[in-house]
Amino acid sequence: MLRSLGSVVLASGLSCLPLASAQPPQSCLRLANGEPLVAVYFFPHWWDPWKSSDEKVLADMRMLREMGINTLLIDHEWSQMIDGNWRLLDRSHRLAKEAGLSILPWLSAKTWSDMGDGNRPALVKEQYGVDLPFGVNQKGERSVVQPWAEATIKAGAAYAAQYLARYEKEGALLHLRWEGKVRPVVALTVELAWAGPSSFDEATNAMFREWLRKHYGTIEAANLAWGPGLKSLEEIDPRDQAVFDYDAHLAGTAKRPQAVEDHIEFRAEVVNEALEQQKELLRASWPEALIASEFPYQIAAEHPHARAYRIAYGANPVMGDHADLLVLRMTGLMSDGEKKALREYAGPRRKPVVLAYRTYPSVWGQGPENGGEAFEESARRYAGEAAEFGNGLGFYSYNEMVDVHVVAGGGVESMMVSEEQSRVMLERLRAIVEGYRSEAR
Repeated sequence: MLRSLGSVVLASGLSCLPLASAQPPQSCLRLANGEPLVAVYFFPHWWDPWKSSDEKVLADMRMLREMGINTLLIDHEWSQMIDGNWRLLDRSHRLAKEAGLSILPWLSAKTWSDMGDGNRPALVKEQYGVDLPFGVNQKGERSVVQPWAEATIKAGAAYAAQYLARYEKEGALLHLRWEGKVRPVVALTVELAWAGPSSFDEATNAMFREWLRKHYGTIEAANLAWGPGLKSLEEIDPRDQAVFDYDAHLAGTAKRPQAVEDHIEFRAEVVNEALEQQKELLRASWPEALIASEFPYQIAAEHPHARAYRIAYGANPVMGDHADLLVLRMTGLMSDGEKKALREYAGPRRKPVVLAYRTYPSVWGQGPENGGEAFEESARRYAGEAAEFGNGLGFYSYNEMVDVHVVAGGGVESMMVSEEQSRVMLERLRAIVEGYRSEAR
């Protein structure tokens, strides 16, 4: 059960030589061998030919390593582990190790939101001895697992401990230099989120009313922020769409926008605290483990998809406070406002961030001979921003989503990258990696 709604401040104690940058650079994350962290999202078991060919996977991994990438960001959720009893995950580690790459794994899908109605909850109980409780959506229908529940916290920590026991020594698990030690890294969840507008069961609503009492104290104070007419804090019900109108808030027409914003912030704090407790449980058996987390967008992202995600999934920045380091999937180079927001969030917390840039074919797939940006200019801008505002460089992705991947074809009709686009994008990616590694040397 959630015990508090606080946040934590973490320090990395990292160091890096000065970089050639217009502004003072951030300190860089370094692997056990001293290399600066350069990562890419890579999925070796989702689509043909990767899921069926060790040779194809290994060839791609070796190419990425030769380009200067040293870390793969891979979905290794519990729900993928049970498909084949570790077989696909073992394969990833075996081939990555052979290619000289490390793996940073994402260990659950949005705080165990992928349990569904099948046999997964029963398998969780069989393995970890807990019954995962489900919440409801705003209509009162059953929704995803409650992330704050003791059962969810125990299951998440138990799977992370299993994963570390299996791969910390024998696998390709990422290790970072950190405060004078070399420490293993895992991510407890993929995409910091409370999946969907789904936190409307009565137990969660009671927690929200307690949150309001701490933040406002009285209904009069809440009415000043939300607009008049509410009678008591005890009667506030987040399932009341007249007050908590998520759809209208996304459209910018909500009658009580601050009410929705408060519920979003509450959800973010709850998930952060639940993941903090998972981290504490994990560190009882793995005290050296570092916890990474990912935001699917940069802090305060101005992209309309990012705004929709934040509202629907409660993905406010406080959700990342539990993490020792963050990976941000960037929509592109940051605006001045996004740069300011990132510094205001990560700076006071001394929280390292990896800037993982989306590999849009429409942006990256045109070479200079066809009017696209010269690779040298690309390298200067992307590598410079990653060095100045981040602590590591990444890319999203090599072969995951049809609109943000580099590799052509692959036997899947919906993959929209042509052979020529793939060639251009790989050259661009190589130039950015070389530029970043040159600065971070």
